[in-house]
Formats: sequence, C-alpha cells, structure tokens
Amino acid sequence: MAAISQKSTPEEVLPFLARNVAVEGYVYIGNEPRRPTEFLVLLKGYLGQARELQALAGLDGLIEVNSCEDAELLIPVIGYAFRSPCGPGTSLVTEDPERAFLAVDSGFPLVDLEEALRQGTTFTHSVQSSSVPVLFEVSDWEAEEQTVLDTLIDNPRLARLYWALAKLDEGTRRELKESVGLEALVPVASILDFYGSHIQIRGGRVMVPGGRDAERGWQRLVGEDPDDPGDFVLSLLEKDEGWLAAYFDTVGRIPRSQQAYFTEPDRLRRFYEALRGRDLDPSPARPVFRPVAGLQFLLSRVYIGANGQPHIPGGLNVWKEVFRRKSSSRLVRDWARQSVGWNRPEQLLEALFSVSRVPGEDTPLQVFLMMTEIDRRRTPEQRVRAETVRAVATDFSRYSDQFTIFTEWPELDDESITRFINAAITLDQIRNRMVRANAIGTFQANLGLWKILARQKQIPEGDLNGSFQRVIQPYYEGIRTSEEVFDVARTALGEVTRAVTLRADHSQAEIVALLAGPEQTAPEGQRVRQEVASRMRAVMDAQRLASLDALFELSDGLEGMSQGEAASEGLMRLAGQLQEFEMPLPIFSDRERSEWASGLRRNPHATLQARVDLEEVINESADDPEELAEGRGMLTPFLRDVLVGLNYAYYELPGAQMLHNNTLLVRSHDFSGQMTPTGEEVWQTPRMFGRGWTASGGAHLVGSLSDLPYVLAQIEQDFIVPENVQSLIWADLVPGLLTTAVLPRWWGVTPDEMRAVALYQEFGEQLVLAAETDAELRSVVADILFDRMLPSRLYRFEGLVAAGRAEEFLPQLLPAEAAHLAAEYLQLYPEETASMGGAGQELSRLTSENPTETSWERIAEDFGTPHPSLGRTYARELLNLKPLPTFLGYSSRLLAESWESNNLYWAKLAHEKGYAPAMLNRLIPALTHRMVEKIFATHLEDWPAVLRAMRETGEEFRRDQLPAELGLSAALGL
Repeated sequence: MAAISQKSTPEEVLPFLARNVAVEGYVYIGNEPRRPTEFLVLLKGYLGQARELQALAGLDGLIEVNSCEDAELLIPVIGYAFRSPCGPGTSLVTEDPERAFLAVDSGFPLVDLEEALRQGTTFTHSVQSSSVPVLFEVSDWEAEEQTVLDTLIDNPRLARLYWALAKLDEGTRRELKESVGLEALVPVASILDFYGSHIQIRGGRVMVPGGRDAERGWQRLVGEDPDDPGDFVLSLLEKDEGWLAAYFDTVGRIPRSQQAYFTEPDRLRRFYEALRGRDLDPSPARPVFRPVAGLQFLLSRVYIGANGQPHIPGGLNVWKEVFRRKSSSRLVRDWARQSVGWNRPEQLLEALFSVSRVPGEDTPLQVFLMMTEIDRRRTPEQRVRAETVRAVATDFSRYSDQFTIFTEWPELDDESITRFINAAITLDQIRNRMVRANAIGTFQANLGLWKILARQKQIPEGDLNGSFQRVIQPYYEGIRTSEEVFDVARTALGEVTRAVTLRADHSQAEIVALLAGPEQTAPEGQRVRQEVASRMRAVMDAQRLASLDALFELSDGLEGMSQGEAASEGLMRLAGQLQEFEMPLPIFSDRERSEWASGLRRNPHATLQARVDLEEVINESADDPEELAEGRGMLTPFLRDVLVGLNYAYYELPGAQMLHNNTLLVRSHDFSGQMTPTGEEVWQTPRMFGRGWTASGGAHLVGSLSDLPYVLAQIEQDFIVPENVQSLIWADLVPGLLTTAVLPRWWGVTPDEMRAVALYQEFGEQLVLAAETDAELRSVVADILFDRMLPSRLYRFEGLVAAGRAEEFLPQLLPAEAAHLAAEYLQLYPEETASMGGAGQELSRLTSENPTETSWERIAEDFGTPHPSLGRTYARELLNLKPLPTFLGYSSRLLAESWESNNLYWAKLAHEKGYAPAMLNRLIPALTHRMVEKIFATHLEDWPAVLRAMRETGEEFRRDQLPAELGLSAALGL
C-alpha cells in the first residue's frame, strides 16, 4: 500500500518508504511541501487501520472470531455493521465508507467473515508485523510521541534525508551523522539525494573525483579541506543552491581517464565558474527530476586527444559561427559575443559547460555532441571538415534526429552528409503537400531498409558510402508529381537491394528474405531466418498492404499503355485488388468531428487510397498518356506504405498487438508535417497521436522513421501484462530494453564468440571469488570496478570480499560488470589470466587462438547496447559507465542505455544450454519480453529490480519453464 515492491529486501523497505513519502506524498510549490497528496492520505489510513487490527490480534498476531461478541469488536474497525442480527441469516453493510474501502482494498477477507458468522464457525485472520532495519538508532528518527514510521510520513524533508543517507555507504553516512549531524543535513536533503551518490569518506578524508591530484582544486571551490569531511561535505551541499554538488557528482560519474583532464585545478575552477554563471536559478535540486542532462552528456562523451586537448570537430573557428546562430537564449548570445577572442579548445568547452544548463534540442551543445559522435569512430584522415559542421549546424533544428545514421557508420563521409542535407532540403521544397509527404516517406523508408541491411553486414563495408549516396541520389531530381515520386522511390529501392545482390529488380518475397538476414548454411540458422521472414510477412498481411510485385506490374502496364500497348486481363485484375481495402466506417460526420475536436488535423493519406479506382483509369483513359501518368501516380501512396511497412515489420516485438490488430497503423503514419507551422516533425522522432481520442481515426505515428524501434516499443509496452499487480512498467526504461533486444541481429555470431561471451562473465565471477584470499587481487578488482559501480556498492563489495563472503555478492554483480572486469584483467594481466585455471585459462586460450571473433571490441559490437540518447547513435557499444539516474526529459531512458547486461546474460544462458548462435535472434527478444513482465520496482531508479527480473527469467529458462505464450517451446524443441 506504500507503493513498495513486495520483492524488496528488509533493508530497502524504510528507505523506499521515505523516498515515496518525499516524492509522492506532498504537493510542492517551489521547493516547499504544501499539502499531502491522496497517496499519503490513503497511506495514513491504511497504517491506522492496520494498527487497530494489530491491537485486536494481540501478541500472537491472530484475530480470532468465535462469536457475535467477538465480531462486534472487529467490524467497526473495518467500517461495517450488521444489516441483520448475528446468526444464520446475518449479513454486513457498510457503516464507514472510508474504513470499508481501506479494508477491502488491502485484502481483508470480508466474505469469509460473513460466511463464518452465518455458519457459527471460527474466523481467523493473521495480522503479522515485520521488523525492518533502521539507519543508525531508532531514537535518531523518533519525534515526541511518534514512531520512526510516523516521523518519516509527517516530515517530507526528514524522509528525503533518510532516503539520501540510505544511498550512501555505511561508513560515509555514519561519518556525516557524527561530524555534521542529522539536523544540519535536513535543509540540504534534496541536494544530498540528487547529488550525493559520489560522496565517500575513507580514513577521515573525502575522496574527491580526480583523486589526490584534484584535492587542491576541490578545496578552492568548496572552501573547505577534504581532510575535514564534515565541513567539506556540508559546504559542498550548501554552496550555490546545489550547483557545486551537481558538478561534483557529474565529474564523479565519468571514468577516471576523463576525470584526469577535467579535474586539473585551473580547469576545474574555470569550468565550474562557466557552469555556475551569474544566475543560480533554478536550483538543480528543485524539480522532481534532475534538470537537463547536458552536463552529463558533455562530460561523458567529449573525448581527449593524444595531445591532451579535447577533440573539436571541424576546428575551433567554425564553432564561433555555431554560437553566432540565431538563438532565443540570452546565455548563448552572450557567449557568441565572447567567441571572437577564442583561440584555445578549452574556451569552447567553457561555453559548452555554461550552455549545458539551457534546455532545448538546438543548442550549440547539442550540435557539438552530435558532431563529436560522428567523429568518434572516424580515423584522423576521415574527420569532419569545417564546412560539414557548418552545414549540420545550419539545419540542425530540423534534421538532427536523422543525423544518427552518420554516427553509426563512420564510412559515410562528408560528401554523404552534405548530399543527405541537400536531398532533404530539396524534398522540403516540393510544393504539393501530398506529393511532399509521399516523397519524404519513401525517402526515409528506403534509408531505413538500407540501415537494416548495413547493420546485418549484408552491404559490403567498402560499398557503404557509395551505396548510401546511390540510394539518396534519385531524390535530387526536382520531384513535382506523384508519378515522379513512384519512379524515384522504385529506383532508390533498387539501389538498396543492388548493394546486397548486385540486382535492382527483386520481388517482395525476395526483399523480405533479404531483410530477414543473410543466407545461412546451418539448419538452425536457416530455420530461424525463415521464421523471421514469416513473421515479417504476417505483419504485412495484417496491415493489409499492397504487394510490391502488383504495384510494379501495374506501373509497368500503365507505362506500356501510354506507348500504345493494350491492357491485359492480368492488369485489370491487379487494379481491382487495390480496391479491396476499405476504410472503417467513421462514427462521426466531418461536421461532428470538427465540432467535437476543433483543431484536430486530418491525414487524408489512407482515405484517398480507398478512393483509388485504377480500373476506371484503364478503361476510360487508354488513349490519354497524361491520364495514364496520373494513374501511375495513384500507386505512390501504396508504394510508400509498403516501404514503411517493411520497416515496421522488421522491428516487430514479441507479442506485438498494434501491428497485428490495428490495420491502419502503417497507412496512417503521418508524413504531412501539418502538426507544426514549419513541418519539422516529418524529420524528427515520431510520436503517438490520437490514442484514446474517439474522433482521431485511430492511434498512429506522426513524424519521421527516426528512432522507430524505440517508438514501436513504446506503443507495444502498453500491452505487456506485468506479473505483479503493483509492478511499475517504466515508460522510458522498457522501450529501451526492448529496443536493445530487437534492433541487433546475431547472424554473424560464431560459436567461439558465444563461448567467449560466457567465459568473460564466468571469469569475472571467478576473479571476485579469488579476491577473498588474495589482498593484492582484491585491490586490482576493486580498482577495475571503480568506474562501473557507485561508491556505496563498491564499499559493500569490498566489505563482503574482505570478510570471505564474496559468494553473497555474486547475485548482485551485473553481467556487464563481470564481463568488463574480465576483459580489463585479461588486457592488464594476460600472463596471470592464463595461469589462473578454469574460465580464465580457457578465455586466455580462446582469445589467443581466435582473437578476431573473441576480442572485447567484437563482443561489444555484437552484444552491446545502442545509445541513441546518451551517445546519439544506434551503433552497439559497451560503455564504461555506472547506471545513470533520472533526468528531466529522459526519465529512465538513460538508465536503460547504461544497463548493458541483458544481451550478455542471455547469450551466456544460451551457450550453457547448447543453442546455436542463430537462435539468439529468437531467444533474446522473447527473454527480454519475459523479463519486462517480471520487473517489480519501487521507483524509476530501482535498477536492482531490473537485475532481479533478469535473474528470475534466467532461472525459468534454465528449468525450461518459460510461458507458452512466448512461443519458444517449438522453436527450441522443448
């Protein structure tokens, strides 16, 4: 009833309660709690009734009703009274509605009580209380005549302090209690909650980001010596309304290789002064979420070159121009004026630190992060030129979501970027709205198919750049009519398939087979590939889409008629098939619709298709070339839908409902650009429109095909039924997890690579166990895990291992942490790895015999996570990051992108059970779907609940007890 997961450990209960009280229990105005929410009112009611029932139960915790006299003591507590005298015909009636609601809602067995009273039998009901640990001593939290529970519920600031302290390691929070005191920490509880995760005190000293070399710099900023932990921490939390604490925490989250640059004393001060600026408002600890994540992105993703300086894409001078672009932010305009005197990269970084506080997707910081990601995977000879940076910045607000294609494939050079932008601008200039929408839709759909084939490595690496340019080249031709869109889209599709097969003319069945994956020689691979193709065909059939073969044959037939050929019976039959699709009968007339939902835009795309009558064109316009050309143009909307549908079908999720039951979903995808005055949404991440609106014509996507896997997962997650009634299905986390399972394909994974994935994890666990008896190894392991674990977890790990209880920590070790530990140790100590025996010895042998397939870089590419928010790329990586917290505008999406354990763990299990690598294409999506059903979390950062759900799913898989609904039994031969 307190919204706490029932799978939480006893140690987590009070901290979770305190968190829910502070965040969910009060309505805040500014930073002041004004009044309790309905959640808190109900919570107090439940608690009060539970205490009354406990008093009736006595010491044994059992309520026993043997007679009507006993019942008369119980039923007023639960809000009921006798309707008729107690006896065979008795029944209960509500006396106090509020009490009755609380009793029924909390599961009191009212029916059993009535039945026992009628039959004269004994009614029993257990009301057991449970003890849970309390931080420090009970007396530290109790107020006058109030228990710890009451104190936390009635005092949201104290509750938030309790939650904040619970996230610190035990040694640090005890030091703070003794040196600062709880009363002095209450005013800064919100700052400690958001930005205290990297406050750690060891040996009477605060461990600052950057280590010993950075202590002097932090001392100057904070105004206190790290050797005086109480004063240092209190001053850190109090200074600048939390901005210094936010800076401290963000620097602490990045790997130490990055910290070394940013924590050089002079840079540390200058960068902070730029971040702080002249205006402290708004405080970074005031909202429910941490403010914009720009600072986290900047520190995490900027990279330092071999010369010790940050890499500046395109050179420093072009960024002066970027800052001088028109901006609504006064802060950006101020830095634009200062940019004239820039002559060092660090001056640009200062400006970026400052504007990291500016919300929005078109700031200089966002442009810098995108260009940094484009350059990250390029060789020095391939780095972007200044004119490319200028071109991207000029149109960034409109096309930014499209540029992830260039962060994923470094082979796409500056010319490709320029050609893409020019093609997009050309398409935007088409005057006819319907022609423009179809042209943009087919353009994005063809590029979507190119991306699928490129990810599956079906396009040769040496032809990635050339094939990309050939696909977009037809869209340069100055499109004016629908028939021209059809021809251009067909030509571009031919270039997509030509990049794989050297042929441009393919049937729809052949294209589906191409998208299903590369040719397989092993029987398991062939079977899985056929199943993937069948699932795609099922989506296309469910969406009632026309056949590419029919569309191309109709087009060729109409073209032939314009040159004097006669219409064949087959052509007439195909023309009739287009009329088989009908729009659902609307429940509103146009007038009623406009009155009921004024301002609701209509997308006529699907409606116009239902009115197409090619038979009439063939019969009545056989001698009119212009009419026949217009007839060919009528095919364009159908072609667009097929191409878009192939993209949708490829990213189908296990158990997908919308794709199979909403037959208008693909046809209704809105590329019209009518939602905004300038129509930029046609190039941006699509969003769901019309869900729950009776007059909307059905829920559908509005926007581009960018980020389509994630958005389809957002739609389908609403149909996932959680295993637990109170399970929190996170709106941002779950789509991220599902995307990670659906977007990659594992056709190129070899048995050796799959075995290596398992060995990396096994060896990591082996190192943890071995550290129990080897102090030197323990230090090495802790040092490697420093960049992956929050200080509180690392503290617990070190304590358990030192106490000889490493076995207790293994279930809490993330698969990504274990694999990272093994990979780093193998790189640092290859000779010792080979001599350790077990998994380490086998891993060393395997990587020596087959270094290409078993390298950590190959593992990261095949089993890593796409990071479209954090890294602005769908390229798979395994980043060296701790789980990220919630940020305004991202909720738990960044947590999903920093949660990199699933694919590694599923591959390990599949190897244990002897499945072929191709089976990962079926296993990983299904297991991830099952894991989502099991997530039972308390709050948006409860990543241990994700780990728990993953482990539980793994155990089901090991015992062959997965639900039949997942459809894996036949596929796995169970």
